Amino acid sequence: MPIANKLSNNKFMNSLGQTFQLLLPIIIIGSFACLGAFLDIPFWQSFVTSTGLQLILMTIQSLTLSIIALYVVIVLPFQYAQKLKINAISASVISLMAFLLLTPHELYTAIPTEWLGYSGLFSAIIVGGLVPQLIKFLLDKKIYIHMPKGVPPIVEDSFASLVPAVFVLIIAVVISQMLMLTSFENFHNVIYTVIQAPLQGFGLSLPAYLVMQILCTLLMFCGIHGNTVFATFTPLTMAASAENLAALAAGQPLPNIITSSFSVLCQPGGIGGTFGLAILLLFFSKSKRLKTLGKMSIVPAIFGINEPLIFGIPILLNPLLFIPYVLCPIVCTTLSYVSIAIGIVPRLSGVEVNWTMPQIVSGFLAQGWQAAVLQVVLIAVTTLIWFPFFKMVDKQISFEESESDTKDDKATK
Repeated sequence: MPIANKLSNNKFMNSLGQTFQLLLPIIIIGSFACLGAFLDIPFWQSFVTSTGLQLILMTIQSLTLSIIALYVVIVLPFQYAQKLKINAISASVISLMAFLLLTPHELYTAIPTEWLGYSGLFSAIIVGGLVPQLIKFLLDKKIYIHMPKGVPPIVEDSFASLVPAVFVLIIAVVISQMLMLTSFENFHNVIYTVIQAPLQGFGLSLPAYLVMQILCTLLMFCGIHGNTVFATFTPLTMAASAENLAALAAGQPLPNIITSSFSVLCQPGGIGGTFGLAILLLFFSKSKRLKTLGKMSIVPAIFGINEPLIFGIPILLNPLLFIPYVLCPIVCTTLSYVSIAIGIVPRLSGVEVNWTMPQIVSGFLAQGWQAAVLQVVLIAVTTLIWFPFFKMVDKQISFEESESDTKDDKATK
């Protein structure tokens, strides 16, 4: 629990998770625009090409998904600064300035979009994390311009941000100029080559992804949402989604098995893969309480929401349900990865599908009918995993209800 609490309360990781949640509309719009522009169906391609719709869709994608790092370096420092209790707008603007100073450009002409997209995503995250920290450090040490009393707050804030902005500017310019003398040429290339690319290679492997799924499930079992762990993988999976979309647009084989939307296959019904459990409660419970809970939880489970089950049975800290709760995501993740790896299910297109999308529909949007069929199989498998443990809990609660009814009858008599 202490480790789980530290993970959950980490200000930067929470800010990172919130950033991607806030940017989800931009990501979804951009990914579906790309899919719409390059969907490999002859009649559709003829239609979008002849009507000019393809160019419109490509423009939408280029100004949303293709410059995602630019959005991140604006939103992330704002979120983080709020948690650090410093001026969020100033932190956001100064971070954007630093990011652009570190980005190669043609003077007064253009900024290449290469480093504004997924290739520059980790650079945006690093800048968005370090700049607010530096500003807070300088403000805590009283290193800023102090204004006399009576000055309007907006003026005071702008002058208080001036010294931190100058510090950030000097650091960014020095780093940029020094790296121009190396083979890396710029800051983004260093981060991409040294950090982002190796992390993607490891983080998108089955063992690493399984560890992430297990950690999220364990945290949720303790009553702490696994968003913090998900946030560490989100930049990797989003970059993989972008690579798959780019390959789809170019008519090339899709490079990545694990993308952002791969998660819709791993935990059917919410963290712990509890959709099958909701079905069992609804149709097979002998316990009145569990039957009622099944009626309440089945609709949220369709949309990947399982808090009624976690707190209603409860699954939370319940040793009887620990094994299926942890086992289901492991089985689903492994089966999904292997099914795609051996070609039973094609690789996911890279389209961003929100986790609240209904079961089966989410698989169809992520890839097509094959992924939807895979979701049906996974729901059936997880239902079988849950069944013996459900029977134990149902028997226990039914016995408790029977004893309670007997005591009530005796009290009435």
